[in-house]
Amino acid sequence: MIATFGRAGEQWDVLEPARDGFLERAMGYDGYVISGSPMSVVDDADSLLVSNLLALIRRVSDEAGSPLIGLCFGSQAIAAALGGRVARNPSGRFKLGVDALRWDPVAVELLGAALAQAPSVLVQSHGECVAALPPGSVLLASSQTIPHEVFLVQGRILGIQGHPEVDRQFLKDKFMAYHRALFDDEQWAHVEQEASQPLSPDAVIALGRRLLDEGALAPAAVPTLTETT
Repeated sequence: MIATFGRAGEQWDVLEPARDGFLERAMGYDGYVISGSPMSVVDDADSLLVSNLLALIRRVSDEAGSPLIGLCFGSQAIAAALGGRVARNPSGRFKLGVDALRWDPVAVELLGAALAQAPSVLVQSHGECVAALPPGSVLLASSQTIPHEVFLVQGRILGIQGHPEVDRQFLKDKFMAYHRALFDDEQWAHVEQEASQPLSPDAVIALGRRLLDEGALAPAAVPTLTETT
């Protein structure tokens, strides 16, 4: 993750949100990236890890002014913290493999036509997703699996459901090994077929790096989205 979004000369600290005193230690950074996790913001809502993370996201939103990126579980934590909703995948099944993103027109302004029109394919590993965006969010990308793949809140909080930091080898060695028991043989053959496809995370990585570098993403005219469920 640090290799994906970091720049030469930067100092990155890895903090443990399940530890006491996390909020005090976490404040004051120039930016934040929340990684994926096997935990659930729904099922584990009362855990110290989830409650601390949601509290941090709200503080960053209300007070800090720093950019924040959430990946997979991290994007779901953003939604849960800021008034959105997290639920099981629309299919009711665990998604493991890859998905191609469909960029919303507003994303073209942020990415430029070359990146936005090139294929964007990310590793996916999730049983839940963002079912409703936080009020005032900007939807940047969707996929055939879920409606909210990439979204932006307040111009500086970026949710990414996929894993731009994960390559095919990590997908096979870690995610597929961990989740094998969730799939029957026919389903597993489909997972293996998806895992052989080439990945194209460049546009998503560029978006995240730009946010961390500039502190905000501000296209000239961004339509905001308020959802009710």
